[in-house]
Amino acid sequence: MPILVIQHSNASDTGLIGVALLRNGLRCRVIRLADGDRIPADLDGIDGIISMGGSASAADDTLPWIADEIALLAAASAAQIPVLGVCLGAQLLARALGGKVARMDAPSVGPCRIDMTVAGRDDPMFRGLPWYGTWPAWHQDEITTLPPDARLLAKSDACGVEAFAHGVFAYGVQFHPEWTASRIVELCDDPADHLDPGADYGGIKAAVRDEAESIARMGARFAENVASYLVPVERVNAGVPKDIHH
Repeated sequence: MPILVIQHSNASDTGLIGVALLRNGLRCRVIRLADGDRIPADLDGIDGIISMGGSASAADDTLPWIADEIALLAAASAAQIPVLGVCLGAQLLARALGGKVARMDAPSVGPCRIDMTVAGRDDPMFRGLPWYGTWPAWHQDEITTLPPDARLLAKSDACGVEAFAHGVFAYGVQFHPEWTASRIVELCDDPADHLDPGADYGGIKAAVRDEAESIARMGARFAENVASYLVPVERVNAGVPKDIHH
């Protein structure tokens, strides 16, 4: 059965993570909310969930799909179905598990130095990755309170929660490990994506190009960890109950 991929924007696909999933023999079922697709009402036929990024706010309860997605993520976590949230997806996962999300004092855009915590250094999702690395970031909301019993795996000067885990099946990353440097360049070149009007987008492009090789290498390794540890074929579909009780 497939991994459910939730795309909140048609510009936010699975990137390097999707490449690794396919290479490891995992099938994906993609729902595109921008095209009017609906969040599934239950977990039937879902062996894992990857919730991607997007420009929406995870704190905006007026969005027509947000309550359904939060319920789905909460149910998947309770059923020990693997879940990965990326950027917006991480914020939604945090809310689903009892955490809180709010607007940042200043957006985080461009290459960002992210430091692993002691827990992050020992976590299988970050195996083979440097304890201190530069990753792509592009967001203006952040997780302000971790869910109960969650483990903080990474942080930065800009954002106190860059990665977290809840149990062994649920992970959230605020940064974008699925992106290469070219995606940041695209965002810098489109004024509609400029979260911070005062940012030096020319300087951001130059900086991310300098880090392009490292970003691609780390992103590919993280993606392989997702495919081989979080959602490998032998781990998914454990036969657990899959009904959501609203």
